[in-house]
Amino acid sequence: MNENEITLSIKEKLSQIEQRENIRILYACESGSRAWGFESPDSDYDVRFIFVRPIEDYLRVKELPDYIDAELNEVYDINGWDLKKFFKQLYKSNPVIFEWADSPIVYRTSEEWEKVKANMQDFVLQVAMIHHYRGMAKSNVRSNFATSEVVLKKYLYVLRPVLACVWIMQKHTVPPTEFSKLVEEVLPEELKALVDGLLAVKMKSGEREKGARIPQIDLFIESKLNEATVFPVTDEEQENYEKLDKLFLEIVRQGA
Repeated sequence: MNENEITLSIKEKLSQIEQRENIRILYACESGSRAWGFESPDSDYDVRFIFVRPIEDYLRVKELPDYIDAELNEVYDINGWDLKKFFKQLYKSNPVIFEWADSPIVYRTSEEWEKVKANMQDFVLQVAMIHHYRGMAKSNVRSNFATSEVVLKKYLYVLRPVLACVWIMQKHTVPPTEFSKLVEEVLPEELKALVDGLLAVKMKSGEREKGARIPQIDLFIESKLNEATVFPVTDEEQENYEKLDKLFLEIVRQGA
């Protein structure tokens, strides 16, 4: 199938999920490499959605699951979070959900979602985001950079969180989802040609293409991770749950 057919298929699957699970999907987007902008020819479609249940389902003694694993195969990875679960992660300033909200590929949106999105900036905690991205980058380095030859796509999976850290340290805002925006704004000019080469390899070849280590990028990664480690911890004001409680009830009641 071509991209238009895939998109239509995903939208149809979302409607089927709503019917099957008796939910309302407020928002659905692409996540992962396709949202970041460096998918491989054999990359699957990582679809994430936010849903709400009928109001009576939230009044059960036995709580219903706060997530739905809808489909997982070689083409599609589709799962969703209950809005309550989403709000719990928003309160923690989980960067993943900010990436979803900024995804360039949106399959479903709603007025309710726009209200959610309008409140997200109130729950940004820079230190929590730095910690998340630094940990992600370090984990990838430990797992994939122990030899002189590496799977080339792994550089991108390290550089993306490293550049997100740099963005936060320099701009003190939520980093964009798209890798190209990170590269354009915070990657040193002398490294951009090397990164362009990595992107070209990944987007034209399979997921396991290997190559020699790139010393200039290795040094950049090490330097920025060190800077992120000593990023000053400031007293950031944490919003309380009251705003989220009010918005959650408003959205759930709209479907009653």
